[in-house]
Amino acid sequence: MSTQKALTGVGFFDERYGGVYAGRCWVICGPSGGGKSAVGLQFLAQGVRQGERCLLLSPQPAADVAIWASSFGPEIERSVEEGDFVVLEYSDYIPGRDKEVNLTLPPDGFLQLQEIIDTNAIKRVVLDTALPWVMTRSVDMMAEHVFSFVRAFDRLRCTTLLTLPRPVSAIATRLKNALDDVVPVSVTLSTDEATGQRSWLTTKCLGEVRLDPATPYVVLPGRGAVAGRETPPPAPQPVPEPAPVAAAAEAVAAVRREPPPGKVRFSSVVLGNENNSARAPNRSFRFGMTITK
Repeated sequence: MSTQKALTGVGFFDERYGGVYAGRCWVICGPSGGGKSAVGLQFLAQGVRQGERCLLLSPQPAADVAIWASSFGPEIERSVEEGDFVVLEYSDYIPGRDKEVNLTLPPDGFLQLQEIIDTNAIKRVVLDTALPWVMTRSVDMMAEHVFSFVRAFDRLRCTTLLTLPRPVSAIATRLKNALDDVVPVSVTLSTDEATGQRSWLTTKCLGEVRLDPATPYVVLPGRGAVAGRETPPPAPQPVPEPAPVAAAAEAVAAVRREPPPGKVRFSSVVLGNENNSARAPNRSFRFGMTITK
């Protein structure tokens, strides 16, 4: 198997490690809002710039993802329009989605995705999230299932990013460890709750004797993860107490501003959002995902 590296588009990681291993899977795990999806688009945008055809499978609406991907540059927008950047969507509902142990896709899901990858000559893939693919109902078979899944993707010779939410249970931690055991590169993202500062920690990179400490980064629109620190918000300024006379005058003015009885301010009218269930379906579903062209 080749040991050639593939750039991820994440500058500080590529400069230090030379990228990830081409044709192999790698994993990013982190909390919601940590930037996993942004890094996924960053990774695929790098592939498009290198002339590779790319595929993104996401739970988000495909049309919205295509718009977000286009923010990474005109060449990315053009590749989406021309079909070189394929955006697929998980179905709106996967039975048992609310229960971690039941979050799985139909058995033939991989075979149908493999057909799409082969037909479109895809070289880079992002499964955002990979949870429906690697979760299994049998905890005892989890390690074997994860191993088989990763090796099946390796045989496709696609450089594949698998994203995972931060583990919040024992079974999720076991799943994350099983993935770490079989992929050559694993990254953990974290966010400081007090400051909002994000950190990137490379927890595994085969062939490296020493791994770097966590790198602080920010997520920039149209660029993705970039090394840097969040700018702290300005300290709140104390509000001076109003003078008694001014306070009384403001109270009188507030009373005068009240609308007469029976009339409603325009600003108090609540405009409801469009009911998603009323929209006419215009997507073709396939094994729990939607293809948009």
